[in-house]
Amino acid sequence: MTDADRRYDHLDREALIKLLEKHAAAQTFGLVWERGEETGPDAVALHFDAGLSVGDAPYRHLIVEGDNLDALRFLQLTHQGRVKCIYIDPPYNTGGQELAYHDRYHGKDDAYRHSAWLEFMAQRLNLARELLTPDGVLFVSIDDYEVARLTLLLDGVFPGGKVGTLVWRRRSGSNDVPASFLSVDHEYVLCYAHPGFSFAGLDKDLSGYKDHDPGHPEPWKRGDLSKAHDYRARPNGFYPIHNPIEDIWYAPNPKRVWAFASERYVKQGQKLRRETMEQLIREGRVIFPKKDRTAVYVTLEELRAAIVKGDAPHFLQLGLYDTPAEETAYLAQYVGKRLGYGTPGYKRFRSEVRRANKPLSSWIVGMKEEGEQDRTVLRSGLNAEGTALLGQMLQSAGVGFSYPKPLSLIQTLIAQATGPDDTVLDFFAGSGTTAHAVLALNAADHTSNRRFILVSSTEATAQEPARNLCQSVTRERVGRAIQGYTHRTRSGPVDVPGLGGEFAYLRAAHLLTGETAHQQIWFALQLRHLQVLGHYCPDRALQQQWTADLVLLYLTETSREVLDEVERLARKAGRPVTVYTWQAEEVEAATMLENVAVCSLPAELREAFGGTCP
Repeated sequence: MTDADRRYDHLDREALIKLLEKHAAAQTFGLVWERGEETGPDAVALHFDAGLSVGDAPYRHLIVEGDNLDALRFLQLTHQGRVKCIYIDPPYNTGGQELAYHDRYHGKDDAYRHSAWLEFMAQRLNLARELLTPDGVLFVSIDDYEVARLTLLLDGVFPGGKVGTLVWRRRSGSNDVPASFLSVDHEYVLCYAHPGFSFAGLDKDLSGYKDHDPGHPEPWKRGDLSKAHDYRARPNGFYPIHNPIEDIWYAPNPKRVWAFASERYVKQGQKLRRETMEQLIREGRVIFPKKDRTAVYVTLEELRAAIVKGDAPHFLQLGLYDTPAEETAYLAQYVGKRLGYGTPGYKRFRSEVRRANKPLSSWIVGMKEEGEQDRTVLRSGLNAEGTALLGQMLQSAGVGFSYPKPLSLIQTLIAQATGPDDTVLDFFAGSGTTAHAVLALNAADHTSNRRFILVSSTEATAQEPARNLCQSVTRERVGRAIQGYTHRTRSGPVDVPGLGGEFAYLRAAHLLTGETAHQQIWFALQLRHLQVLGHYCPDRALQQQWTADLVLLYLTETSREVLDEVERLARKAGRPVTVYTWQAEEVEAATMLENVAVCSLPAELREAFGGTCP
C-alpha cells in the first residue's frame, strides 16, 4: 500500500462523508487533480542579512532565501497589485535532481506525480496572481512534459487571461534522442495576464516615409491600395477605378480587391470607417502610374481575344464567373475605355501609422538565424549561452548550475512587458538570470529604475544538507553582475565591469507564536509605501525612512520623548510625513502639523505580526 492509499486512514466515517461532499461540490469543467489541504503557516517573517547584502540601504532590490510559498505569503502584505511582471522557470517535473524543492512533489514512480506537481504549482500561482498590477503579466517557462497540464492549470488561475504561448529554440540539436528519433529542441513560455496588459511590440521601420508634397510638411510613402480578400469574398471591392486626369481605367486584382469602398456601392445614410475611393482620388491620395501603357478594346470579342492571347492588362481574366451572362457583364464594363496596365498605389502619410510598433510573433528565433529580418519576431540565444555566461561569472567560485536560461531571452521578455519603473518578480530564481536581466536593462537606459525581487531556496537535501543554492549561485551571480567580475580566457583574464545597483539579502522564516515583530512591520511599511527597504534599529522607538517625496515613520511606543521627536522631524522635513503607530488617536492629538498624516497600523499587519499589542 502506498502513502497515497493511506492518506484517508485517519478520517472517521463522518469526516469522509464531509470530504466527499466538499469534493463533489468543487467539481468543475477543466483540470482535476489530487488536491492537498492548504494550511497556511504562522506569520512569515523576512530576516535581513547585512553580510550577504550588496550595496547600501535603502535597498530597491530584494533576494529572499527560503521556501517561495512563505515568501509569496509575505509579499501578499507588501506587494499586492504592485508587480508588473512575474517570470518563473519552475521545476519541470521530469524527475531530475533539479526538483529538490520538496521530495513528495517528484517521486519518479509516484502514481500521483502529476497531481503532486500541479498542487505544488497551484498554491504558488494563486498567490502570485494577486501580486500582479491590473496590467500585469506572468511568464512561465516549461517543456513538453507538463505544458498541457500547466496550460489547463493556468486557464483556471487566470480565467480568460491567456495571452499566448511563445516558442523558443533552446538548443541546435542533439544526438541523444529517444527511440522515436526526434530531437526536441524547443521550449515554451506560457503568457497569462490581466486585461490591461500589452506587449511593447517591435519598432516599425518608418524610414520609407520620405516623399513630400509641395506645401505639405508631412512625409508619405507609397502603400498598397488593395487588401487580401478575393472577389468572391468582397464583391463590393471588385470594381474598376478611374484616373480622371488621364482618363485611364484600372481593373482590380481578383485575388486582392480594393481596400476602400466605392461611392457607387454606399447606401444612403451608411457610415463608413474610411474614405471612399472617389474621395481619395479627389484628394490626390491615389498614386496612378506615370506614362502608363494603355489599350482600348472596341468590342467584347476584341477584349476576349486579347485576354486569351495574354495582351490585355493582366488583372483582366476569363473564367471568374459561373455563367456566361455574369462574365459578359464583367467584361462589358471595360469595352471602349482606355485601360491601364499598371497598378495604382496609395499615398500613406506617416500620421496614419496608428502605432509606431509592430505586434510580436509567438515564435522566438535564434540570435544568429538568417531569413527572419522581415518578421515581427523576438530573438534569443540558446541554453548554451546561459551556461557559458554563468560559467564565466562563477568561474572562481567553483559552483555550477544546470541549464540556466539565456540572459537574452529573459531580458527581451522583461523589456517587452515592463516600463522603466516597474517591479519584476521571480520566485524560482535559480541562477539569478532575471535579476541580471533587470540590471542590464537599467544600465542600458540610465532613466530606467526597474526593481527585482528574487526568491530562491537552498535546495538542501539529506545527501547535501549544507547545500545553499541561493547563496552560492543566485546571490553570487547577482552580486558579480552588480560589482563586476573577472573571468579567465586562453589569452588572459578579462575584466567585466559591473552594472551597478544593490540588493538586500533576506531569509524567510516563521514568527514565534505571540511574538510582536516590530522589524517585520517596519519592513512591510517601507515596501508598501516606498518600495525600498531600510535598516531596523532595535534600540530606537522611532524608525524613519526619508525619500525626496515622503518621510515614513513607525513608532513602537508613544512616550513624550518619541512624540517630541516626531514633531521635530516633521518641522524639519519640508515634505509630507506619514506616521504609523499602535496608538493613532493619541499620536494624532499630540501632533497637529499640516504635513503630518497619522495612521493606525493596517489590520492585516496587526494580524500577521501583532502578537500581543504593546
